[in-house]
Amino acid sequence: MDSEQVMDAKTDKEAHVAGLIQEALEAGLLGAKWASGKGCRWLAEAYNGIGPEWAGAHVRDLVTGKLALFEPAALIHDMRVYESDGTAAAFHYANGEFLLNCLTLAKQSYPWWRPRRYAAIAAANAMFDAVEGPGGWKAWREAHERNLNHKTSDVGRQTSKSGV
Repeated sequence: MDSEQVMDAKTDKEAHVAGLIQEALEAGLLGAKWASGKGCRWLAEAYNGIGPEWAGAHVRDLVTGKLALFEPAALIHDMRVYESDGTAAAFHYANGEFLLNCLTLAKQSYPWWRPRRYAAIAAANAMFDAVEGPGGWKAWREAHERNLNHKTSDVGRQTSKSGV
């Protein structure tokens, strides 16, 4: 994310996601460059922290606080879900990328002799199991449906403006 985009962050959440993208870029996470091109406002709109949408913001805030190490990976994953195309291939790709990014963060944060490294790796695998399961697939499909409905409403607005 370039300095202009960081300076463009107007809300606390926009500044927070700008910082997460910077962390993701510095860590060399997969998808970080792709996500950095989205802009702070868009990222802030799409990012909801770590945890399922149905859990509610308070629960996600608590979980995100406990799993803050993985927040840059979660941001990229949320972007993938937000832009869901509804396909199984993209679903598995997004989840695999999430796992690899979480493992990268765990390994960069703790040396091999620290037990915390293995606890972080276990947490990464547990999160992968959660996003790869039926609840993750449901969220992926719901995001795709939202995207289709959004595109349809945009087309409707454009045709009504043009008088067609």
